[in-house]
Amino acid sequence: MVALPPVPLVRQRLRSSVKEFAISQPGRRAAALAAVWIAATGCEADLNHYDPEEALRTYRLIESELRAELRISLGRAITNEPHAATRNTMISMLEHLEELEAAAVAPRPARRRRRR
Repeated sequence: MVALPPVPLVRQRLRSSVKEFAISQPGRRAAALAAVWIAATGCEADLNHYDPEEALRTYRLIESELRAELRISLGRAITNEPHAATRNTMISMLEHLEELEAAAVAPRPARRRRRR
């Protein structure tokens, strides 16, 4: 098993490492994903135990937290961007993200009527 850095350090590095992650070696990527998982869940337990339902719940939580982080970061970047064209592009990216999120939300099942 790979020795992982402390959770706060991983959270600190996470924001700056997205670009590096795309071009890094598969072994480093796997270690980074494990570190992100532990940072996002706060769980440093034995990774050999796998509970699929818990993993899915945790994945969805991480996914929503990362989307929220992306939205906040993009909002700050839009506010601080001096160039109008770049700002407009960023706004359209944010709108596209919101459209993707809306499409990803599963519709609620129809309510069943009780028979009398």
